[in-house]
Amino acid sequence: MSTGFSLPPVTVDHDENWIAVDLGGDLGDWARRTARYILSRAPGRHSRQKEKHMASVLEQAGAIARRSQDASMALLLAPGVNDTIKAVVRFCPVDLSGKDEDEAWTELISALSADEPPDVTEVTSPAGRCRRIRQRYAAGEGPERPVGQHLNYVWVLPRWGAAVIMATSFDDLMEAGRWQPALDKLAAGVSLEPDTGTGPGTPPARSR
Repeated sequence: MSTGFSLPPVTVDHDENWIAVDLGGDLGDWARRTARYILSRAPGRHSRQKEKHMASVLEQAGAIARRSQDASMALLLAPGVNDTIKAVVRFCPVDLSGKDEDEAWTELISALSADEPPDVTEVTSPAGRCRRIRQRYAAGEGPERPVGQHLNYVWVLPRWGAAVIMATSFDDLMEAGRWQPALDKLAAGVSLEPDTGTGPGTPPARSR
């Protein structure tokens, strides 16, 4: 049985295709600073208009990441220097205090699979056992609704009486298939900070 809940010290080792979102500071300031930094690494000169446009895109994506009040960390999938965000990924801790580990897995898989049979795949990560749960969904109403996909990666961490869910969604199944390897790679880079105890804190993201 798990202990009382505390925030797991999760960290993520990711490459330059990912941008960590500031979930607590001034969003506009973060977006402007991040746009300048991204463009500074790119070859050639970039116009002020390009920088302002990228900052606007980052601010909008950051606002989406902040909508979930339970997220402890968020990352944007933004490959290359362009103005397109491919995915918004949130890391959400779940209180499992007092729950048995097997019971926790069963409940989480059931909740994230909704009414469909679960599509569950094991993913190896330094943080321990991870399961990827895929669920298709139909948006809107009517017989010809577009089909998208929810992607959730789950870790159950009894030491902290918690689970962590790495969550994102795609409106298009082809895009989901195209970018799933990047999500799998991100999940495979999730680890736990050593010697941090069990007290609450804000999990950091790392760039390689």
